Amino acid sequence: MDASMIFGLGTVMIAVGLIFLWMLFKDNETNRPRDVVEWVGTVLSGLLVISAVALMLLAKTSTEVVVNGGQVATEQYFQDAIIEVPFSDFPFRTVDQDVEQKLSDFQGKVIIVNFWATWCGPCLQEIPDLNRLQKEYGDQGLVILSVSDEERSLLLSFENQLELQTTSVYVPFGIDLPVPFKGAFVIRPASFVIDRTGTVRRYLLGARNYDFFKKAVEPLLEG
Repeated sequence: MDASMIFGLGTVMIAVGLIFLWMLFKDNETNRPRDVVEWVGTVLSGLLVISAVALMLLAKTSTEVVVNGGQVATEQYFQDAIIEVPFSDFPFRTVDQDVEQKLSDFQGKVIIVNFWATWCGPCLQEIPDLNRLQKEYGDQGLVILSVSDEERSLLLSFENQLELQTTSVYVPFGIDLPVPFKGAFVIRPASFVIDRTGTVRRYLLGARNYDFFKKAVEPLLEG
């Protein structure tokens, strides 16, 4: 059950508990339980409301802290930084053919390096927009690398359900990435925009949409 469904269920539980309390006391001028039935009803209604609040708080926490020590970039973590540093090379393997490549193989292209994971909800929201961006600007020299640190078998299974039209690659879990990518797997999604000269121009922490990415890469494709 995803977080939105849990919040919805929690809201219903709170409403039911409050309605039941209102029904118990609407004709009670003392505003307190008068007999065993009303005491039991009051306690049960209170427990229902408390349980709903606890469930919603748990759901909120679970959307931020996830498996493998990774974390989802909620709005409080969003960053958009102009960094202007040369990229450092690192190797990875393609998900489809399991062929080793490295970042420098794509030098001369405009590159978006997008660090993501299958458990990361905002990462999944980005996939259709990144697919669209790759399809529309690939002929102009754009390459989008979707980089995960999950098992290849898991990624293959995932892509049977939601296809990545970007260049899908993986690295071993716990790999020590070079600067400026160091720590990119800690909070996801994280994206780096690299120009044709190999300069990392922009660091984006948190999910972005098609229009945002389009504005970020178009000037670099024209240059």
